[in-house]
Amino acid sequence: MNTTPGSPAPSSADYERQTMRVLVIADYYDVSAEPPLAEMVKRHRLDAVITAGDLSKFDLNGIDALPVPVLGVYGNHCNGRYLEELGVTNLHLAYVGHHGVSFTGLQGCVRYKDDEHDILYTQDEYRSLVASLPRADVLITHCPPRGINDHSDAAHIGIDALLPWIDWARPRLVIHGHTYPESPVTEYHGSRIEYVRGARIIDI
Repeated sequence: MNTTPGSPAPSSADYERQTMRVLVIADYYDVSAEPPLAEMVKRHRLDAVITAGDLSKFDLNGIDALPVPVLGVYGNHCNGRYLEELGVTNLHLAYVGHHGVSFTGLQGCVRYKDDEHDILYTQDEYRSLVASLPRADVLITHCPPRGINDHSDAAHIGIDALLPWIDWARPRLVIHGHTYPESPVTEYHGSRIEYVRGARIIDI
C-alpha cells in the first residue's frame, strides 16, 4: 500500500480497500479437503489466484471459470500446456499489472537430471533467463533463490541468479514453492518471502 510523506495514516477501511488478497497454490491443491476454487474466491473476497507450479488441470478444476484474474508459472513437473489451456496468464519472464501491483515470474527448477519432459534449466541457462526478467513488485517463481529456503540436494537447490536480481529489482514480495523448509526464510533485504506448499491466502 502506497502513501505519500505527510499523509494521514491509513484507516482499517483504507487498508482493506488497498490491500490485494490472493490465493496462492503451489505443488498441489487438496481437492478432497479444500473448497472448490470458485467458493474460495467468493468466501475470501479474493482479487486474484496465483499458481506457482507443479500442478495439473485436475488440481485446478474450475479455475478457467473464476471471476478474477489467474496468473501463474510452471514448475519442473508441469506439462508446459495447462496454463494456456485453462486461460491462466503465464508470468514466465512477463510483466503483468493488476490492482496497481506488477507481477513477473520464472518457471521450472535447476536441472538435476536429463529429462526432456520436465522444465529444467542449468544455472547458466537461468542466468540468461533472469537477465530478461523485468523489475516488478511481485516475483512468482517455482524454485526459490539459492540460499533462501532451498536445500543441498541437487533436486531442490536454489537459483543462483535470483539473489542478484532481488538486490537489483527490490520486489515487495517473492512467492515460491518446490522445497520443504522447516523454518522458512520470510525476509531478504527488505523483500518479503512467502513459501507456499498447498494453498494459502496472502495479502499484498
